[in-house]
Amino acid sequence: MKRSSRTKVSYGDQSAQLKEIRAFDPDHARWSFSSQQATLRRLTLAFAAFFRRVRAGETPGYPRFKGAGWFDTVTWPVDGDGCRWDSQPEHPTTTFVRLQGIGHVRVHQHRPVAGGVRTISVKREGDRWYVVLSCDDVPVRPLEPAGAVVGVDMGVASLVTTAKGRHVGNPRFLERSAEKLADAQRDLARKKRGSTRLRRAAALVAAQHRAVARQRLDLANKTALELVRDHDLIAVEKLTIKGMVRRAKAKPDRPGAFLANGQAAKSGLNRSIHTPQRCAACGHVAEENRPSQAVFACVTCGHTAHADENAAVNILRAGLVLQTDAQAA
Repeated sequence: MKRSSRTKVSYGDQSAQLKEIRAFDPDHARWSFSSQQATLRRLTLAFAAFFRRVRAGETPGYPRFKGAGWFDTVTWPVDGDGCRWDSQPEHPTTTFVRLQGIGHVRVHQHRPVAGGVRTISVKREGDRWYVVLSCDDVPVRPLEPAGAVVGVDMGVASLVTTAKGRHVGNPRFLERSAEKLADAQRDLARKKRGSTRLRRAAALVAAQHRAVARQRLDLANKTALELVRDHDLIAVEKLTIKGMVRRAKAKPDRPGAFLANGQAAKSGLNRSIHTPQRCAACGHVAEENRPSQAVFACVTCGHTAHADENAAVNILRAGLVLQTDAQAA
């Protein structure tokens, strides 16, 4: 039996080889060495995660090669090493970033930079480019005590429901843009591979997805900021999102056929905890307490409430218990 060979390639080996490549190829040498090393570190992390999943018996997902069209982020680990933020301070009304091999690039800065710039990344989203900064010694501005606590239930019908009965709706941005996105994707499918029209169509599809993603992020950030400002303690249920969106497992019936598994109805949205079924009034847990998605009606004590509000109360109580235990430890 032929044994499989094992070859280990470390980050150090690749970094040493990179030096040889730069010495041989002047085109490589014109770019930042630190930035190229940062790319090698990302590759090392990707393979480390792959082997960790293999050892854990999970679906490993072998790291995929990313060509020029898929590689969207370049990072400089240290400001001043191959890059320089605010490279022309003599222009007080305009900000520039200097990138080795490229030169000074004007940046539309949307807010002042707090702290000292540590790393600089250039990120591509569709046909747009962004500069991403990470900073050290960012000034901390503690909020005044609010004198309030809250439990939060994350849902589908409502994005957020609090124990106080507040509901933040789920606008379903993707569904609202589904028709425009479908038209853009159909148009993309008709284009010839490698053509200029295909690139333009792909940029349009990317712009549609980017708009939806930003709408979701904007709503999430504003909701989170409001909760943080108004409460000293926020108790949130720890959800296993990967398990919630996983497809229901197929059940074999006979060769080539499978039993109905309710995939269309539940789509894997099963929670592994009893919070939604526990009565906030008496503590009784039963599946019958949830006659519908929105209604909670305890079969023992008769307590009724909106199901998400009932769950938020349970989450708050659990959070207060955890806080007490942590303070006592």
